[in-house]
Amino acid sequence: MAKTIVIRPSEYWPNLASVALMQHADIVVLADTFQYSRQSLQNRMRIRNPDGWQWVTVPLKGGQHGLPQSHTRIRQVPGWRKRHWKAILFNYSQSAYFDHYRDSIEEVYHQEWTYLGGLNIAISRLIQQWLGASFILTAATEVVGIPCSVSDILDRYPNAQLLAPEKIPEQHSTHRLYFSHPSYHQAFDGFVSGMTVLDLILNYGPESATLLRKNSRILPTHQT
Repeated sequence: MAKTIVIRPSEYWPNLASVALMQHADIVVLADTFQYSRQSLQNRMRIRNPDGWQWVTVPLKGGQHGLPQSHTRIRQVPGWRKRHWKAILFNYSQSAYFDHYRDSIEEVYHQEWTYLGGLNIAISRLIQQWLGASFILTAATEVVGIPCSVSDILDRYPNAQLLAPEKIPEQHSTHRLYFSHPSYHQAFDGFVSGMTVLDLILNYGPESATLLRKNSRILPTHQT
């Protein structure tokens, strides 16, 4: 049977659909060779708070338009890592599984990060570990180099079938994800969709992997 591959730019604490897509793959290539995209989830995430939600953003140096994530430098604003950790601590400390994952999350913010790509890939590997996922996770810079396209990456995996997100067509894809965003218990009253997988994991722990699978399916691209 042909292996399935997902090729996606890495995100700063990725959203639920991205992680669900990864769970259906045999190989995940985080495309840190692709250009950084402004106003995306590549350097920011939504955190659930008492008022609904808030953005938390990794500061980046200016004048980096067109650079790949692997070369996109983080602006070393004093205290940005501490502020991010405090935002997570303040808003999630009462979540059911916060204490279970606390040390791993805090370690992310104790480290100094030079490039956005390195930070995002480390976070994705942490999520893979938490979910007990068996897919092979690698960065495009580790298998191809810069610059590279989807075609260049697929050339390294000639027998793999490409899985694509539901809302982002990819001419090379043979299968696509169909994801129904679950409604689940959060740290504050009510439910707000569009949070990152961190929100789900801190509330549901190991059950998160099952919840994501139950709300996603893979179909050939010609089916709806």
